[in-house]
Amino acid sequence: MNVQRHPPPITIAASDYNRLLFTAMIQQKHSHFASDFLLEELRRARVCDPSALPEDVVSTNCRVIFRIDDEPKARAHLLVHPDDLISSGTEISVTTPLGTALLGLRVGDCMSFVETDGAVHEVVVEGIGLRFLDGASALMRSPGSIT
Repeated sequence: MNVQRHPPPITIAASDYNRLLFTAMIQQKHSHFASDFLLEELRRARVCDPSALPEDVVSTNCRVIFRIDDEPKARAHLLVHPDDLISSGTEISVTTPLGTALLGLRVGDCMSFVETDGAVHEVVVEGIGLRFLDGASALMRSPGSIT
């Protein structure tokens, strides 16, 4: 697998950015690998108002449909902040290498990431499903999205 030299541009809502910056700084004491990747991604992100986040962009609290390394079947998981993680079978923490790689991508984007064991993978975003807004107080289905 070739590591992507130029990662795609990413967009992050200001609310996600602020919460994740704080989380990454706290996690640096425990896991440099995960926090360094997250801080790198936050540095290169275009930050926008949550209401201006494009519908086809992966954010926390959204169901993302993706495929890793040309797998035959796509996966669908809710991307969540680590403090909000309830079920690791249906949710992905944004502070994992995969979760950080997905954050801010648009449908159709590919992103390389490295697991903690050194394995290199590539993830492609195939769709955005349900998105929870305002701290999960509202549920929105984007037009043309996959549920």
